[in-house]
Formats: sequence, structure tokens, C-alpha cells
Amino acid sequence: MQADESPSQDVHIALRDIRKNYGKAVAIRDLNLNIDRGQFTAIMGPSGCGKSTLLRCLAGLESITTGDILRSGRSIRHQEIWEREMPMVWQSLALFPFLSVLENIEFGLRMSGVSKGERHRRAHEWASKLGLDEYVNRSIDQLSGGQRQRVALARCLVTEPSIILLDEPLSALDAHLSLQMQAELKRLQRELGITFVYVTHSHSEAFSMADKVVIMNEGRVEQEGAPQEIYLKPATSFVARFLGGSSILSCTVKSTETDEVLVDGKDGTFRCTSDEFRTLRVGSKINLIVRADQISLSQESGWADNEVYCRVVGEEFVGALVNLQLETASGSKIFVQLQQRDLKTLDIEVGAGVFANWHPEDCHIIN
Repeated sequence: MQADESPSQDVHIALRDIRKNYGKAVAIRDLNLNIDRGQFTAIMGPSGCGKSTLLRCLAGLESITTGDILRSGRSIRHQEIWEREMPMVWQSLALFPFLSVLENIEFGLRMSGVSKGERHRRAHEWASKLGLDEYVNRSIDQLSGGQRQRVALARCLVTEPSIILLDEPLSALDAHLSLQMQAELKRLQRELGITFVYVTHSHSEAFSMADKVVIMNEGRVEQEGAPQEIYLKPATSFVARFLGGSSILSCTVKSTETDEVLVDGKDGTFRCTSDEFRTLRVGSKINLIVRADQISLSQESGWADNEVYCRVVGEEFVGALVNLQLETASGSKIFVQLQQRDLKTLDIEVGAGVFANWHPEDCHIIN
């Protein structure tokens, strides 16, 4: 779609050929993205990829260098911050310590000229919805982290916007409280039908809450799609490495004459049966990818069609799961995710030798 075309009625925000320069430095380059009405969109990427800059451009806190931002088909590129009506929940929350909880919640209404009675009514209504009734007269420094988070949300929601921007709002919370707030955010978003644009570093936040995940790299959209789609089929090596938990092996196609395509890697020949291998030619160079949860371990050879001997070089315990990092004789990295009970059964420790095994249907190609 060209920049001057109108998006469909379902598209709430359309970013068209967005570029943002800071002098000679390019923060966002030729970015195109549709955000549907009522959609929870999570934007992810490494530090410096441009995700927070993109959010600030949406809010009007930064001007774009070239391109256009369309809201319901109309350009908002030259609108001021207050005209865009896209309140933001900041990472720091940006609450006013000299105001009470109620005064913080109603602040946006006061700036909009809403009468005192009406803004009190609406502020109390949202305080009640977010479980803040008993705290409305308290100062901000008398609240817990989760309570402050709710005040920041109420301050945005009280103005009844159709879009809310959120810049890593849960990053300062502990793990337990973060999980609670994730559930609360998703519930509110579904009930209210508000479009959420949510920037985060956290894979778990994005994949548990979002309808659509956008992965950015060096100011561009590397991949976008439903969380399950991106998890199961990362489009590029960058996305796979950013998300983690996948082994990527450089291979050359050896044979395509049978139902199984054979590929040669540095540590052996592997069998592949996924449809994506069917059109490959002998001699083609590919990156073969296998997800960590599709690889099993054995202390003896011959347990699966594909196997490679490795040494365990690292382990990470994550609740009931264990993430293992293995290294092959060629130096390739293999990542495996097991249940703790399975690891105990194998009796494998860091430094031990082990065979990594996977099935032909679990092989995929990545750019």
C-alpha cells in the first residue's frame, strides 16, 4: 500500500514509510505497519532498535522526518500531542507526588476543562474499577508498585481514549506482581475494546497479552504476526536469535530424490521432511532451525533420525523447566528445553557428553 492510500476501516493506525533521523543517525527507517482497531499490539526488539522512538512519534512527542501517520485514514502527522488523544503509560509512570491518587487520576480531565463535579465522578468510577477506592486520598508515595501502576492506568482510561500507548509499564514490578498486572491489562483491553500499543523487552509479556507481536531491528519491522505464528515460525535468523530457544545450523542440500531431503551440516547429515524443503535444489545453502522444545537428549546414539554429539556448556533453571546450552564438535550451539524431572532421569551435568536428537518433521528453514 502506498503512503497516500486509505487503510481499511479495521485499521486504526497506519504507519506509512516512517523515517526518523537524529542528525545523521537513523532511528527508524522506511517503516510500514498497520495497527487494527481494538487490537493489542506488542512491539519488541533489542535496545536501540527504535521501538520507544516509534511510540514517541505516535504520541507526538517526536516529529517524524518523512512518511505519514494515519488515524482512521486521516493524517495526524502535524497534530499536536493533545490533539492526538493517545495517552501514554510511562515506564516511570510519571505520577505527580504532590497530588493525591484522585487528583492524579483526574489530572487529564482538569487539563481538558471538565467541570469539577464531572471529573470527580469519573475519577472515582475508574478508581473503583481498578480497585483503588480506599486509596483515593492517599499520596503516591504511600502506594505499592502495583497500586501506582493502577493509578497510571486509571489516569489514562478516565479520559476514555480509543488508543493507549504503553512504554514498558511493568518493567519495575517484581515477577509475581507483573503476572497479576498482565492479566489485568489484558482483561481491561478486551472489556473496553481499546487499541493498545505496548512496547516491551519481555517476551513473556508480549506473547501472553498481545494479539499481534511486532519484532523490530535497526529501525525496521523484522517480522509481525500472531504470537504463536512468530514463535513457531520465526521469519529470519535475527528473530530466532532474539526470541531465543532455537538452534540454527548452516547446511547444504545433499539430496532431494526421496521423501526425505538430506542436508549436510558441519556435524553430520540431517533428514528433513517439512514441505518447505521440497523446492530446494541440491547444493543450495540453507539455515536449518529446530526449536529447543523439539530436541531430546540421550546418552546413547540411535534414538532418532537426526542426532549430533554435544557437550553441555550451560544450564538455566526456570521453574519446572531447564534450558540447556550445548556445543557440538564444530562449535555450533544447540539449545534444549527439558522438564526438570527429565534432566534428573538423564543425570546430565555441565561438561557431560550427550546426543541431541530431533525428528525430520521438526526441521525448518530460516533466512
